[in-house]
Amino acid sequence: MNKLKHILFALICINVSAQNTMMQNTKDALNINGLKIGQHTSTMLYGFDTRTTEVLGSYYLDTDWSLATVRFYPKTISTPKGVVKLDSLTDVQVRIILYGNDVEFNTPEGIKVISGTLIKSFSLIRPNQLIKNYVSTLEFVDNFDKTKPSFFEVLVDGKVKLLDYTKVTILKPDYVEAFNTGSKDVKISKEKQLFVTQGKEVLKLNTNKKEVLGLMADKKIEVENFIKQNDLSVKDRNDLITIFKYYNSI
Repeated sequence: MNKLKHILFALICINVSAQNTMMQNTKDALNINGLKIGQHTSTMLYGFDTRTTEVLGSYYLDTDWSLATVRFYPKTISTPKGVVKLDSLTDVQVRIILYGNDVEFNTPEGIKVISGTLIKSFSLIRPNQLIKNYVSTLEFVDNFDKTKPSFFEVLVDGKVKLLDYTKVTILKPDYVEAFNTGSKDVKISKEKQLFVTQGKEVLKLNTNKKEVLGLMADKKIEVENFIKQNDLSVKDRNDLITIFKYYNSI
């Protein structure tokens, strides 16, 4: 029995060591530019000449840095230190660039930007807030092209997931010098949109009771009673989260 315990302990130590080594390799790959797309100063909105204009609004999911755990898609890359298999990073500072689907990493070597298509999911940790979990939109099928490569926030996990998607709209300058009309500025607006899953497919959710109950047809009576008993409204975001959590629990 003692011999078995020693063997299990050794296997656990080997596994933890391997995971830590892989995570360190991923961090090294980021720090030594193996994942680098470029340095980023957050002063230029790519694709627009902002030398004579102002950018009104933010193309970040959140302008503040967040502590994160990042999980990459399995991928082998070459770096100056050799071949590295991407795995995950913990306790890293990130900011999500919604326009263009890039992710900034605040590293000892400076701010690095990598493509969001390399990232499968991540969790954001902010002081005095609940952990927020995000998953790549590439994990789902969007047959109606309502989303672009980006990330969904997972509001409710389960058989029918409730997801939050931030749609970014860029309004170009429309200034007409001859008439001195219009705006010289680039305007960025962000709109929160709710989506649900049906298997691997994602569908935009219209928050009306009939549509919500249609998604829960197999438990319709139970959900209707739950909504009535707790005086919930599908129009209220927090209530909607409560309804989806209940449905996925029964």
